[in-house]
Amino acid sequence: MKNLTFSSHYARAMLHGPEVKGMDIAALLADCDIDSKVIAQPKARIRKGQFIRLFRAIWRELDDEFMGRTSQPCKVGHFHLMGSLVVHSSNLQEVIEQSIRCYSLFSEDIEIRLNLDGDEAELSLTHQHPELDPDNFLVEWLLMVWHRLIGWLIGRKIVLSHASFTHPLPLHFDEYRFIYPCKCLFEQPRTSIFFSKNYLSMPVTRTSKELDEFIICSPRDLLIWTDEDDSLSTRVRGMLETFDEGGLPNLDWVSEQLHTTSYTLSRKLKAEGTSYQAIKDNLRRDQAIMMLTRQNLSIGDISSQLGFAEPGAFSRAFKHWTGVSPLAYRKQEA
Repeated sequence: MKNLTFSSHYARAMLHGPEVKGMDIAALLADCDIDSKVIAQPKARIRKGQFIRLFRAIWRELDDEFMGRTSQPCKVGHFHLMGSLVVHSSNLQEVIEQSIRCYSLFSEDIEIRLNLDGDEAELSLTHQHPELDPDNFLVEWLLMVWHRLIGWLIGRKIVLSHASFTHPLPLHFDEYRFIYPCKCLFEQPRTSIFFSKNYLSMPVTRTSKELDEFIICSPRDLLIWTDEDDSLSTRVRGMLETFDEGGLPNLDWVSEQLHTTSYTLSRKLKAEGTSYQAIKDNLRRDQAIMMLTRQNLSIGDISSQLGFAEPGAFSRAFKHWTGVSPLAYRKQEA
């Protein structure tokens, strides 16, 4: 975690509210030891410490946890107040329902809903005044916060099956693999995350004291998952990331390494809201994005390295994963 960095896109996005409010941006960046020329570069990276200081400075100066992106500020302390209430919930579903009640009192601009009508739980977030959030930064940030907070409260990283967004595929999509490590769909009816309903009955494992410490460190533990992730899907992905024999192994090989059967592994992954094929697809998607944006490789070379039989199959898969072709994605990143 020591060398963790963040895209300059997010630093620029964070400055939107302060700029609208007339803050001295140069002074703000200087206080955070950030070079304004660096964050102006689209592909620049910001160090973890700088990024966290900038978050805290904006919260402090604006006294607004929504960073100037709503019609009325959400004063610093609301998040802690909400957490102090929901930490006493009996299970995750109660946590989410109590959180929604709290934020409906805190702000009329941000609407959060839990939809249990389908096969999975859907947690959606809507900004009633999207013109105040022109790059969708606040919506993306809050959805990530809810995902990580509720997982932290039950002591589990909640595995997402997919996420949907009302906006088009953004230029900084390669960052999504850190924020929403799942299949992401764009230009959808709602901005939502989807996960297994099995999580909803899991009990809260954190104490009020742990919550206070979590808030003191905020936003560090929201940006950086410091807890050990014991989810099976993460263990499987880790195995695939270190597999160096060419291509990716089949389900039987992974099951053998985990001393279980293919049936049992598939069943446990399904309980976490995912599958072996989905894990492989997400990994290959992330690898493809890295190769397209950071390596001078042809589409044919990338296709071959990722184990596709021919470039056309890779192009079809990439468009299924991201909504655009590899060439279109590379062009928009140029």
